[in-house]
Amino acid sequence: MSVLIEMIIDRFNGLSWIEYFTFAVNAFVFIFSKNISKLHGEDDEDKSKTRLRTLHLFNLIVFTAFLVSIIMNSSSFPDEQISHSSLCLLISYLAYNIADGMILSRYGENISVMGSSRYVETATSRTLELIILGAVIVISTITLINIWEITGILETTGAIGFLAVLIFATKDYWLGDFLSGIIIISSDSVKRGDVISIPDMKIMGIVMEIGGLQTRIRDLVQGHDIEVPNNSILSNRTDFFKLNHGGPLKDYVDFNIGYGVSTENIENYLNAVYDSAKENIDGLNKTRKPSISLKENSNNAVRWRLTYYVSRPYRVLKIRDAINLAAYDLQDDFNIDLSTPQLEVSVSKE
Repeated sequence: MSVLIEMIIDRFNGLSWIEYFTFAVNAFVFIFSKNISKLHGEDDEDKSKTRLRTLHLFNLIVFTAFLVSIIMNSSSFPDEQISHSSLCLLISYLAYNIADGMILSRYGENISVMGSSRYVETATSRTLELIILGAVIVISTITLINIWEITGILETTGAIGFLAVLIFATKDYWLGDFLSGIIIISSDSVKRGDVISIPDMKIMGIVMEIGGLQTRIRDLVQGHDIEVPNNSILSNRTDFFKLNHGGPLKDYVDFNIGYGVSTENIENYLNAVYDSAKENIDGLNKTRKPSISLKENSNNAVRWRLTYYVSRPYRVLKIRDAINLAAYDLQDDFNIDLSTPQLEVSVSKE
């Protein structure tokens, strides 16, 4: 045992500058991990905890690799490469998070969505973040190549050639979504907090985060998060339920009502439906009156449309449910039947 202790002491006495640096970085991250995890200024405990756990995981890996490199000290075991690789990944993750937090605090916008307050991306901040992410990936990749001494690739093709080969080989998996993300962010067409619908994918929800490759959407029906490729937002029809300078946000519900009911009675009925829903649900624009229109005289029934104004886009599905419920409850009061009448076809017998 004493021999082992003496050997470890000798190893500590003979530590190189890179090993001291590894220990210092590991200690720095361990002490300030909570502060680093909250650099984005968000009130989202889940995301802060995820960042904190990730930093602690890196801490454990780097410290374990550091101890192994001290204890092993064997030419046949790549202890230094493992330690330096772990340090490289930790510094890359640390640099990206610090840079991202600084960019958000300088160029981001502070908004609150469903009780979660944070600095959110703007077109400028997201573009700068993607540039930083690309630079970190390139630098860390080249550093890892040098650590493991597989520089033959760089010597043969050069760093630029190697990166070109790497990008070309993997472009089908990420390039389309990466470029789509830059286009979406640069055009400022989608922001965190926007309510969007992608009918072809049967998705309707709130945009929570636009990533480099994927956009995270919180489903309005089930409340869970959905990650969709950025390219799907550009390649599919996307509806935006948002307030803008082009006019107030409107939505509607259609009702099939049989023939034989007077227009006056239907208008009174639909106005009563709207008033009842307005008392039971928030999110309707109470300063604007709804409009009622006849959309189609079909074979079985007449399709009437109740159009109303929405002040809170994320409540659009709840508002539809409240209007449908009020319409069902008020049928008997106005002697109206919402069930679609069936045509009776008489067959003459010869």
